[in-house]
Amino acid sequence: MDQGAAAVWAAGIGVGGVVITAGMGWYAARKAATAQIEAAHRAAAAQVDAVLAGVQAQFSAQRQEAMWQVRREAYTAFLGQVEAARVEVVDLAYLCGAAIDTMDRASSTAPDLDTPRGQLAQTFRDLWLRDSALRLSVSVEEAERAEQLRLLVMGAVEDVGELVDMIHIGRQFRAARRRSQTSIDELNEGIVEWTRNAREYLGSARQEA
Repeated sequence: MDQGAAAVWAAGIGVGGVVITAGMGWYAARKAATAQIEAAHRAAAAQVDAVLAGVQAQFSAQRQEAMWQVRREAYTAFLGQVEAARVEVVDLAYLCGAAIDTMDRASSTAPDLDTPRGQLAQTFRDLWLRDSALRLSVSVEEAERAEQLRLLVMGAVEDVGELVDMIHIGRQFRAARRRSQTSIDELNEGIVEWTRNAREYLGSARQEA
């Protein structure tokens, strides 16, 4: 091989080495860039997942809080209607007592019993609606407890209504008065017990929320 050919060959080898070296550098750079892009994608995906998880947790907490508020409002409305009925039962029973007292005094005017009795009947009908609304917001066990309290209210309403009837016909009103007082006492005890249970249920539900 003459010197010219050798020079050309050496130059070719040099150029080839540079090309190979450059190619290897480009491959390594591309691989590193790909790895960086994949890492960036994973980091971005992790951030998105974290944000979504945070949003879902926030919505879940808000939903639980909203459900607790609905439950509490249903309890409050139901108990308020029960108390309204209780007050009217007690007031009517008191008027019945006054009416009985006038029976011994011919000159006395008996109080009106029919108007408050009609109002009491309407209040009790409204309690049915509160009971239905409560059932949509609480567990089966809680709904059953509410039903038991409503039955106590109904018993008190029926007994004081019977007392009014007995006063109107002027017989057996003393026995009816005792039954009415017994049902009022049972209702008072039932309200205390139901309120205590309701407070416990709401407290445990708030802790879960």
